[in-house]
Amino acid sequence: MRRVEERSRASGQSLDEAVAVVVEDLERAAAALNARTAPLVPGCGVLVAAAGLLVKAEPSSDVIAELFLGLAVLFAIGGFSFLARGLFAYAGRRQVGLSPTVDDVASARDGLVRKHADARRGGWLAGIGLACLILGILFGTHISFTTG
Repeated sequence: MRRVEERSRASGQSLDEAVAVVVEDLERAAAALNARTAPLVPGCGVLVAAAGLLVKAEPSSDVIAELFLGLAVLFAIGGFSFLARGLFAYAGRRQVGLSPTVDDVASARDGLVRKHADARRGGWLAGIGLACLILGILFGTHISFTTG
C-alpha cells in the first residue's frame, strides 16, 4: 500500500490509477522471473535422468560414488519440484479482466515473493544435485596410470 501511495503522490495520479501501475509492475516482474528460471526446469529433468541412469547402470563397489549419485537424484528432484512450482505459481491480480484494487497489490506481491523463493530454492537444490552428480562420477571413475 505504501508503494501505491508514494506512486500516487509522486505522479499526481489517483489511487486507482497508481494501483493499476503497481500491479502491472509486479506482473511484469513475475513474467521476467519466469523467463529467467524456465530453462532450469528441463535442465533439472536431464539431471534427474542422467543421475538415475548412472545409479542403475551398473552396481559399483564404491559406496561413496553410489551415495553421491543417489544424493544427486534426490536434490535434482527437489530442485525440479521447486522450480516447476515457482514457474506455474500465479503472481498477479486476483480477478483477471477487472480493474485492479488495493487488495490486488498485496496478492500480487505475495505471489511474486513466493515465486522468487521457490525459484531460489529450486536453483540451489539443482546446483547441489549437479555437484553431487559430478562428485559421483569422479569418485566412480577409476583412472590408472601405468608406465611402460
